[in-house]
Amino acid sequence: MKNIIRVFSTNLIKMCVTFITAFIVPMVLDVDSYGYLKLYQFYVSYIGLTHLGFCDGIYLEYGGKETKNIDAHRLSLQGSSLLTYETVLAAIVIGCGIFAKDFIVVCCGITMLPQIMYTFYNYVFQAVGDFKRYTQVMNAYSIVNLLVNLLLVGFKVLDYRVYVLLYVMIETVPFIVGTLLFRKNDCCHFSGFDKHIFVSGVKLGFLLMIGNFAYTIFLGIDKWFIKFTMEIDSFSFYSFASQLLTVVNMFITPIAMTLYSTMSQRKDREFEKRIKRLLVVFLMAVPLVTYMLNFIIETFMVQYTPAIKVTALLFVSQIFLCLNTAIFVNLYKVYRKQKEYFKRLCISIGVAVLLDGMIALLEPNTTYYSFSTLISCMIWLGLNLQYFPYLHPSRKELCYVCSLLLLYAVAFNLPYAIKIAVYVVAYIALTWKLMHREWEYCKRQVIAMVKR
Repeated sequence: MKNIIRVFSTNLIKMCVTFITAFIVPMVLDVDSYGYLKLYQFYVSYIGLTHLGFCDGIYLEYGGKETKNIDAHRLSLQGSSLLTYETVLAAIVIGCGIFAKDFIVVCCGITMLPQIMYTFYNYVFQAVGDFKRYTQVMNAYSIVNLLVNLLLVGFKVLDYRVYVLLYVMIETVPFIVGTLLFRKNDCCHFSGFDKHIFVSGVKLGFLLMIGNFAYTIFLGIDKWFIKFTMEIDSFSFYSFASQLLTVVNMFITPIAMTLYSTMSQRKDREFEKRIKRLLVVFLMAVPLVTYMLNFIIETFMVQYTPAIKVTALLFVSQIFLCLNTAIFVNLYKVYRKQKEYFKRLCISIGVAVLLDGMIALLEPNTTYYSFSTLISCMIWLGLNLQYFPYLHPSRKELCYVCSLLLLYAVAFNLPYAIKIAVYVVAYIALTWKLMHREWEYCKRQVIAMVKR
C-alpha cells in the first residue's frame, strides 16, 4: 500500500502537469501548430521500441530482488551496452533527419538517448522495489516540464519549434537525475558494448515490451491513419482528445506497476478475480471524467469542440484497455506466457489495422477511427478472457457494466449538471446492488485510511 500511495502521488503530480499543459498550450498555439507539436510527441512515444525489449528484460531479470543482492558490475555493463547501442542508433536517426531536412525527426533523434537511459534506470528501480528513487526521477521531470510550459505560455510563444526544442531539453532532466542516483550504488561505469548481454536482454524482454506498449500501439494505429488520410487539424483534434486520457492513466499506472509484484508472490486466482472486479468498479467512474472534460472544452476551448465525440469514445476504450494492461498483461508476465500474450495482441492489432483501413478507404473520419479503437480493445479483452476463463465476468458484473455504459450513451446529450447527477446516482446504486462485496471492501479500506 505504501508503494502504491508513493507512486500514486508521483503520478498525481505528473497528471496535474500533463492536465495543465493539455489545456494551456492549445490556448496559445493555433490548431495546426499544436498538431505539429503533437506529431513530435507522437513520434517520441515510439522511441521506447528502439531498445527492442532490453529494458523489459532487465525488469524481468531483477524483479523481486533486493538492491544489495544485485551484481553491480553486471548491471553497469548492461547500462553501458544499452548506452552504446542507443548512441549509434540516435546518430543514424539524426543523420536521416538532416538529410531529409525534417526538423521533427532530428529532434526525435536527439531525444532517443536520454529517454531510453531514463527508462533503463526506472525499470531497475521498479524491479527492485526502490520506488523512492523512481518517484524522485519522475518528480524532477514533472516539475521541470511544468515550469517550461508555464514559461512558454506566459510569454505567449507561438512557434511550435521552440516548444519542441525545449521539450528535447526536458527529456535530459530525468536522464541526469537517474544517472546521479545510479552512481550512488556504483552501477554507472562505461565499459563498452557486450553483445551477449544485450542480445540476451532483448530475447528475454521483447514480448513484454510489446505488451507495455499496448496502449501506444492501439492509439497509435489510428493516429498513423489520420496522419496519412486527413489534414493536420484532424490530427490535432485527435491528439488533443488522446492527451486527456492521462487523467485515467494517473490512477491506473501505480496500480498496474505494483500489481505485478503482488501477483507474482501470491499466484492466487481468487485474489486475481477480486482485483479485476475492483478495477471494473473503479473504471466505471470514468464517464464522469468525460462529462467534466467535455464541459471544459465547450466552455473554454470552443476551437476544440470537434474533439468531444472522439474524447467520449476514447474514454470508453480506456475502460477496456486498462483492464487489459493492468490485469491481463501482468498475468501473462506472472505466468511467463509472453508468447500467448503476443499472439492475442497481434490478432487485436490486425483487427484494428483492418478496421482503420476500411475507414481510410470509405470515409476517413476521426470519430470512426476512435470507434475502431473501441472495437479493437473489446476484442483484445475477449481474447484475454478466453485464455484466463476463471476471470470471465459474472451475470451481475456484465449487467453492471452494460447498464452504466448504456446510461452513459443515452445521457450524453443532456445538460451537464443533469447527466452528471444521474450517472452518480446510478453508479452508486448499481455498485451497491450488483457489486456489493467490492463496495463493502472499498468502504472498509476508506474507513481504515481515515482512522490512520
